[in-house]
Formats: sequence, C-alpha cells, structure tokens
Amino acid sequence: MKQYKCKRISEDIKIDGNLDKPIWEKAEKMTLVKNDDGGAPEHETTAMMLWNDNFLYVGFRCVDDEIIATMTGYNDPIYQEEVVEIFVDDDCDLQTYIEIEVSPINTLLHYNIHNNLKGKILTFARTAKVIESAVSHKKGSQGNEFIYDVEFAIPFSETILGSIEGPSVNTRWRANLYRIDRWAKGDVELSAWCPTNVPNFHRPDKFGEIIFVEKTAEIC
Repeated sequence: MKQYKCKRISEDIKIDGNLDKPIWEKAEKMTLVKNDDGGAPEHETTAMMLWNDNFLYVGFRCVDDEIIATMTGYNDPIYQEEVVEIFVDDDCDLQTYIEIEVSPINTLLHYNIHNNLKGKILTFARTAKVIESAVSHKKGSQGNEFIYDVEFAIPFSETILGSIEGPSVNTRWRANLYRIDRWAKGDVELSAWCPTNVPNFHRPDKFGEIIFVEKTAEIC
C-alpha cells in the first residue's frame, strides 16, 4: 500500500490556484500513473497535500493540450468531462468516504459516498458549497501544451467523521487521487495515485494511506 506523508503547516493557504507559492515547496509530490497498468500517462499529473488545524489542502498540477470542460454548476456531473479527484476515507472503513472533484474551469463536485463493496454505490451531493477551490493556467514547455493547477481546501468538518478539530499528528487516513483526461476525438485516459486496474475509481480496497506528520517528523 502506498503511503503519503502529509506535512503540517501553521498558516492558512490563500486559495488562488497558484501552486508556485513557497508554501507548496514544503509538500511531498506524488506522480499519478495510468490507472489500468501503472505506466506513464500521456499527460503528466502531479499532486500534493498539506494540512493545518482546520483544512486538508490539495493541489494538482496537470499537463494538457486541450480542455474538455463545459459544465459550470456546482455538483454538475463533471466526471463526464475532465476532472481531478480525491476520495478521502477518514474513518478507514473502506465503505464511506467523501469524493471531491474539480474541473479545469473550476467547477466543483462534492459527494458523500456509501459503497457496500458489492456494486451498490449511493451518492449524496453536499447541498452547501463549503470547499474553496481555484484553477490557474499557464503555457507548457512543448508545442501547444499548457499546465493547469488546481488548488482547494477541504474543511475537516466535511469529512465522514466531521471532526472540527481535525486529525492529530501520526493519524492515518485512507485516500486516493485521480485524474480523468479526455481528447476531442473521444479518447479517455484515467490516472491514479494508486491504480485500481479497472475503469472504476470506487475501489476503496486500492486506496493508499495518508499519514499526517509534522513538517520534519518521521513516520512512527
């Protein structure tokens, strides 16, 4: 099982879609791989996380050459287009977790998921929009490539356990991070931190582990 050390910070992060802020240099980086076989995807995706007393901060840096994103309404089915996603299971039961998605044009989806692991998945859309997100775009290094950065802050009160105080140092949660990348010609590429090896992201048995640590702490 993959593990990610999520480092603690003392300050709040201004959510503006800029992952070049010095604060993000503190975060360990994870590279998403092809969801089917763990190979290198055509378009690179890097993800990172930080935490403080109130928020889990998440950033994605995505290389792309075309945007497939038209939906603008909160909780629209943006997974039908292009998105980055994080599934967070703070009670580690591998059945209930939150699903957060953000599109390249900063459309947000926020679901609570109940997964009985037998093919039945219930989704409950969060009515209030409480997650702040932002997206920025800049030119890439090759041809018509560009980079879009996605940044968002998940209040710990929005997790399954809904802890106002958030995790403690060395708390361990289960989670996975994904990207859906599309082309106008119809091709689709699925990327993941922890590949599910099937075209279905709702495989909590494949989730990795987030370990909440101090900035310089070692895993206990």
